Amino acid sequence: MITKIILADDEERWRMIVRDFLENEGYLVYEAADGQEVLRLLRENPDTKLVILDYMMAGMDGIVTCRDIRTFSSVPVIIVTAAGDETTEVAGFNCGADDFVSKPIKLQPFMARIRAMLKRTGEAVDELHLGPIMLDLSAKSATLNGEPLSLTPTEYDLLYYFVSNPRKALSREQILRAVWNTDYYGDGRTVDTHVKNLRMKLGKWGNMIRTVRSRGYILEYNNG
Repeated sequence: MITKIILADDEERWRMIVRDFLENEGYLVYEAADGQEVLRLLRENPDTKLVILDYMMAGMDGIVTCRDIRTFSSVPVIIVTAAGDETTEVAGFNCGADDFVSKPIKLQPFMARIRAMLKRTGEAVDELHLGPIMLDLSAKSATLNGEPLSLTPTEYDLLYYFVSNPRKALSREQILRAVWNTDYYGDGRTVDTHVKNLRMKLGKWGNMIRTVRSRGYILEYNNG
């Protein structure tokens, strides 16, 4: 089952960067630009497993939002802020936050803290499933209809990215950044070559990965 996370910050670019990393980890991310949107999303998705709040959101800030969340939900909350002073941190914990992270964040340690928190609450994602494909995230291995898939590390990462983003058109640039390196701006033909190889290894299921003209690729699975 995909783990839902609400990510709230009024800075769209920051949300985009963190969202991409979370989605690459297999999480389903709902974005919000303000506290009211967070509360609405959480009420509509009570099975959400983590809320990440920016402290300095306009209007309804992270502290007020967290306090309101605690009136109806015990979902874990991480507050992120550029104001890393002790008073701000104390206010964050006093409102019911479970963790407090100062900006600028380092993405890999931040993801490790998120995984640790979800593991403590019993919500770590260990497997991803889509149709005949199953990914074991701990072993970094894949099966197709229960049979092991022989994939290179890059092919596994590519399949993981597709399965984490089903029915979403992904540009070659997005795929390059996610699979090769966040700052990698290589030739799109690199993606094409690896997609071709991955399709071959998926056999009759290779057509799940469709080419989107002038865009990139999309993974779709229609059950029946």
